[in-house]
Amino acid sequence: MNQSSVHLLDLPNEMLFNILKKLDNVDVLYSLAGINNERLDSITREETFSRILNFSLVIRNTKIIDAVLDRFCNYILPRIHYNVKCLVVEPTSMECILLATDYPNFTELKIFNFQRDSSLRYFKEDSSLRYIFKKQITKLDLINKDCEVAVGSWNTYTKIVYAHILTYCENLEHLKIIATPTTEYPGLSVRYLPASAFSSSTLTYLCISVVTITDCLYLLDGRLKQLNTFIVRIYCAGKNSSIVHNMDDLPNLKCFSLIQYGLIEEYDNIIIALLRRMLYLEKLTLYLRIACKNVFIDPIRLINEFSTYSPRLHSFKFYLSTEHNINDLVCYLSNNDIKQNYMNIGYQEVSNIVCFAFDRATYHIFTLPFEFMWLLSIGTIFPNIVFNNVIELSVHDVVPFEHEFFLRIAKAFPLLRKFFVSDLSSLSYNAKKSSDNILSYQIVEYPYLTLLDIGRTNTTCVEQFLNETKTHLPCLAELRVGYDDLRIITEDFTREVTRRNCINVTRLITRRQIVGSKDFYIYFPLL
Repeated sequence: MNQSSVHLLDLPNEMLFNILKKLDNVDVLYSLAGINNERLDSITREETFSRILNFSLVIRNTKIIDAVLDRFCNYILPRIHYNVKCLVVEPTSMECILLATDYPNFTELKIFNFQRDSSLRYFKEDSSLRYIFKKQITKLDLINKDCEVAVGSWNTYTKIVYAHILTYCENLEHLKIIATPTTEYPGLSVRYLPASAFSSSTLTYLCISVVTITDCLYLLDGRLKQLNTFIVRIYCAGKNSSIVHNMDDLPNLKCFSLIQYGLIEEYDNIIIALLRRMLYLEKLTLYLRIACKNVFIDPIRLINEFSTYSPRLHSFKFYLSTEHNINDLVCYLSNNDIKQNYMNIGYQEVSNIVCFAFDRATYHIFTLPFEFMWLLSIGTIFPNIVFNNVIELSVHDVVPFEHEFFLRIAKAFPLLRKFFVSDLSSLSYNAKKSSDNILSYQIVEYPYLTLLDIGRTNTTCVEQFLNETKTHLPCLAELRVGYDDLRIITEDFTREVTRRNCINVTRLITRRQIVGSKDFYIYFPLL
C-alpha cells in the first residue's frame, strides 16, 4: 500500500490541532492566517492560538522586520483581537502592537528588556497607552534590563520606576519584576520613602528583589493589605534598624518565598518573628545562609521552628546552610541520626552536604528537587543528584580538585553559568606534568558557562580549565585568574592548547595590572 504522499490537510482536526499546539502561537498565525484556505483560516481564529501571543520570542529569534510586524498589526491582530488576553512584547514594538486594535479581553502584559530610560515614557499621563495601563492591565511582568550599578540611587529608582508604575496602573493585581539572564536589576528600596510611595489596595501578587531585609519588613507593614502571594529576593542582609515595624498578623498571606543569598545573623529576631505573623500560610519557600558565631545551631530544630507557626502549611521547600566550628559540627553529626531526623520533620526528599575548610565547616540541608539558582560553598563531596536549576556555584575544599571532580560538576549542574573555584590545598604545578598531546581525559563540557573565577586557585587548576584537551568552555566571556598563573599556563600567551578557551573572553580580571604584549592581544582578541 502506497501512503507516501499524505498532505497536512488530510489529517483530522484533532491531530492537526495537536501538531500546531507544539508551535509558538505567533508562528502559527503568521504562517496560516489569510492563506486562502477556509479550514486553516478557521483554525487560526481559535482562542487556543491567540489567547497568548509572544512577540518578543519572534523578534529575538528571527530579527522580525517592519513588513512582518505590519502584517500582524494591520491584518492578523484585528481579526483575532477578541481572543487576546496576554501579550509578550519588547519596548521597541510595544506601542505598535498594543495600538493595532482594541483588545476587549486583554489584561496581562509582559515586557521583555524593560529599561527606565526607554520604557518608562509609556507610563506617563500623555502616553498613547495610558488607557491600557490605567484601566485594562491587571497583571504586569517586567523583565528588567537596567543594571543595578548603573542607575544611581536605588531609592530614587524605586520612586520614579517601581512606585510610579504601581500607582499608574490603577487596577494592578499582579506585579512581577525579574532580571534578564545577564543583569541584576536595581532592588526596591523603600526604607527612606513614605509608606504611600509604594502601596496598593488591589495588589494580591508581588514578586520583586529588595535591597535589605528591612525593605522586606516595610512591604509587610500594612501598605499592601490584599497581598496573598509575596515572592522576595534580598540582595544583602544589611543591619536591622531600631525602627519598630508593624507586627500585626498577615491573615491574607497564603504563599511566601524568601531568598537571601547573603549571610544572615539575626534569623531569630527577624525571620522567625516574621513567620509567626503568617497564621494562614499554605506554601513556604526559604533560602537562607546563616552565620553562626559562637553558638551551635541545630539545623533540624531550625527547620522545625520555621514551619511550626503555620498549621495550614502543606508545601515547604527550603535550602538552609549554617557555618560552624568544625568540632561542633562533627560532634553533632556523630550524635544524631540525620536520616531519621529528616523523616521526623515530614519531608522524605531531603538531602545534605557538608563542606570542611580548616577550622570551619558549612552544613547544607535542602529539599529535593533543588529549586534554587545558587549553591555556595560546597566541596568535593556532594550527593549524586542533578541540580537542574543552579546557574551559579562556588566550590572550595582543603582536598585538591581532580579532573573527575569537574566531570561530576558538569553532569550535576548542566545549566551552570557562573563558577567560582577556591583551591585551599597546597598543590603546586609542575610545568611538564601535562603534555599537550595527552588525550586520555574525558573532556569536561560547560556549554553555558560565561563567568569563571579561578583567581584563588593554583596553576594546576588553571591548567584544568584552560587546556582544551581537558575542558571545553565555548561561551566563556569573563575570566578571573591570577596573572602569573595565566602567563605560566599559556606559556606567555603562545600555547595553542589553551588558546581556544580564551578566545571569546571579553573581560579579564587578574590580580595585577596587565602589560599586554602582541601575543597577549592575539590570545584575547575581544578584550
